Formats: sequence, C-alpha cells, structure tokens
Amino acid sequence: MNDWLIRAVRRADLDRLTELAGSRERAEVRLQAAERGNEDMLVAVVAEDVVGVVSLRWLDGCDAPNPWLYGLAVVPSARRRGIGRALVEAGQATGAVRGADMMSLDVDVDDDAAVRFYERLGYVIVRPHEHHWRAIDPRTGGITGEGTAATWIMRRQLR
Repeated sequence: MNDWLIRAVRRADLDRLTELAGSRERAEVRLQAAERGNEDMLVAVVAEDVVGVVSLRWLDGCDAPNPWLYGLAVVPSARRRGIGRALVEAGQATGAVRGADMMSLDVDVDDDAAVRFYERLGYVIVRPHEHHWRAIDPRTGGITGEGTAATWIMRRQLR
C-alpha cells in the first residue's frame, strides 16, 4: 500500500510547488493555467505535503493535437518509490478520459535517464524537436525570458 495519493492541485499548494517547478513564478503560471482549465495539474501528496507534480497541457503542446505531459518533478526525499510513475499514469488516465488517443512529451536529448524512464512507461521517440520556452511573469503576463532546447518528442498510445 502506498503512503501517498494523487489529486488535483490546490491554490494552497503554491509554496510547495515552488521547489518542484524551479521558481515561484513558474509554479504560479502553471497553477493559473490549471485554474483557467487550460491545463490539468496533478500533485502527489504524503501526509498533506506535496511531494510531486505533473501537468497536462491541452492546447499548444509540442506535438499537437496530442495533449502534452510536462513538468514532472518529485522531491528528492520521495524518489524511487513509484510516485513519478504514478503521476505519469494519472496524467495518461486523465488524457484518456478526455478522449485523447495519444499522449506526448518532450525530453532533453542528453537526458538518457529520462528517456529510459519514459520508454519503460511505453513512450517511444518519434522525432527531434527544437523546444521553444518562455518565462512569463504571472502578475503581468509579460515575457521575462525565452530560449530553445534540443529535445526528443516522445509519444504513447492511450487507447
């Protein structure tokens, strides 16, 4: 039996999401997207403490028209317990319920461990991708930074 559960994010989770998302601004932007319904954000919780997160973007992902799974993170003290796998599987289930046939994600080309992790979950590399990212100020919506990263698009059949 697991000592954690997966649920939809709550506004009260913001402080803990800061560590998982890399910055408070990034966590806030993702939380706002979830609150608007543009994304789903799922968290793994142990004793009311958020220990993992993943998001699903429904539009404007890297591999349209497929939903895009991104931002998977688990705090170091909770790793190697199946939480990352469970978050991905919960995201896939959410996609299937919403009618998606495939789920897509992208992984940095030099992140062999992540590629192997997703391959074990049934994802396959389908093509290289130049991922364009933007940092957005959650208060103004203005772009505060942007760049590109070489990634692989990976896909998995959901149904």
